[in-house]
Amino acid sequence: MQSDAPWHDHPLVRTVRTAVGIGAVVTVFVNMFIVAELPEGLDLGNYLSFFTNLTNLLGGVVFIISGVVYRARLPRWWDDLRGAVAVYLALTGLVFAILLAGLPTAGTITPWVNTIVHQFMPIFAVIDWLIVPAVFRAPWWRAFAWLAYPIVYLVYTLVRGALVDWYPYPFLDPRFAGGYERLFASTGVVVIGFLVGAIVIDLIGRLRLRIAQRSEKAERGQQTVG
Repeated sequence: MQSDAPWHDHPLVRTVRTAVGIGAVVTVFVNMFIVAELPEGLDLGNYLSFFTNLTNLLGGVVFIISGVVYRARLPRWWDDLRGAVAVYLALTGLVFAILLAGLPTAGTITPWVNTIVHQFMPIFAVIDWLIVPAVFRAPWWRAFAWLAYPIVYLVYTLVRGALVDWYPYPFLDPRFAGGYERLFASTGVVVIGFLVGAIVIDLIGRLRLRIAQRSEKAERGQQTVG
């Protein structure tokens, strides 16, 4: 069932989405120059291999397009992509807070950059998903499809890490004590966390769409009676 998607095309929603998307992309690129000034300098391949940077770039682009283009001109699956961004950014913030925030290297992150990529963007993505309903019903397997991105990222990280001898996060580094056994145990927990988060975000999206559809039916009923 399709709604008229008034929220998506509301000028305020479009303006905020565009501004937030531009802000996220600019933050990731500005941070490149900040990193380049550090003693170890900038390795672009390593920089773009951080899940946080990739996901904030993805989220930024999705919000920019969602703000600039009217919903009717976007494909049916666009809101599913928006939901995926909400999952990835939310888990980015949680993983950083639980596993990475206490590490010594976390103190080298520029505070305002850290606030945007690990706190503001995750919160905004979830709020956007909560407030603005999807337009079309999603297939039952949507939450499982959302796992493709983190799984591909995991494979990429392990393959690239073995080739260049560098890993973006300690829990993805098999060179530490415990090797691959510890790595797969820790990443298994993270993957399960992603699945749980995906299921929760998926259910919230479905519930929000039902509420929106019921509201639309009620409004049409009142207009008919009037």
